[in-house]
Amino acid sequence: MTQDRLVDHSNATTERETDSTFLAGIEFLTGRDPNLGSFLLVVGIVTCVFIALFQFTLPDPISHLLTAGVLIVTVLSAVFAALLDRLGYFEQSPVATAESSDRRTTGKPWVPSKQPSAPLPPVIDFDAELEVYTDMYDGALPAAFGPFIEDYRRLQTNTENRATIASDLCADLNPIGATFEAGTAGDRIYEEMSERLFQYISPQHTHLTIDRVTFYDETDTKTPVEELEERAGRVELVITNEGEEAEIEAVVELLDKDDSVIASRTCAVGLLTPGATKAVETEVFVPAEAERASTTLRVSDSGQTVSAT
Repeated sequence: MTQDRLVDHSNATTERETDSTFLAGIEFLTGRDPNLGSFLLVVGIVTCVFIALFQFTLPDPISHLLTAGVLIVTVLSAVFAALLDRLGYFEQSPVATAESSDRRTTGKPWVPSKQPSAPLPPVIDFDAELEVYTDMYDGALPAAFGPFIEDYRRLQTNTENRATIASDLCADLNPIGATFEAGTAGDRIYEEMSERLFQYISPQHTHLTIDRVTFYDETDTKTPVEELEERAGRVELVITNEGEEAEIEAVVELLDKDDSVIASRTCAVGLLTPGATKAVETEVFVPAEAERASTTLRVSDSGQTVSAT
């Protein structure tokens, strides 16, 4: 029963989005903030002007034929207006404007009106920073924040081109940074946000960290890898993902005194969501020549592999 309700809700949402797209596409005919009364008034005035023009400047029967054509167009325009009114078009823009105005005057104007399609990675989640800025300005952010907030809302509801939107946010930050003196609290937040955005869009950064690598012996006692020579043990990894969700596997390599790989073990981490931390473990046999261990994370993304050590 719950599933049926969810499907119906999804269909209704799709229908509303289709109607909204169609109605937005005819804005060039009615202008912004359309009103049924003003639309019909314009149609009536245009009708009278053309009828007068045809009746006083053209001979019969041409004037009558053209007048009849104008009246037909007028009737069709009235029918078209009635259809738009039935679809709620003439009520849509004022409501949308009011909602937009309300959203900008509330304490969190960066919260999108529709549900985010996927959670933001922590590295580009700026909710806390925007709340601090809002407190600095007593709840009303200045106009310099407008472009950033618009693109930040877009970032939260779009997963297809977040890197592109993040680049736009970098440019949007410049007017914000210009409002603060160097070294102030606002400037420090601005610098941190800029650094995190560049970190997110940088192809060299994978947003993955290996928080801990711990080896254990056969009695489950924490043991340095060089002391596990010629014995079987267990290695435990703790991994954090600060970026987008990704399918990850970890490779533990055992190195000798010349840093040559003498053994390795691959451990599947699985899908790691934004902001998630996961502990995984695997058994490993440590050769006598092993002096240290190196751990590498591999991220599979559209068939490409990126390594982070």
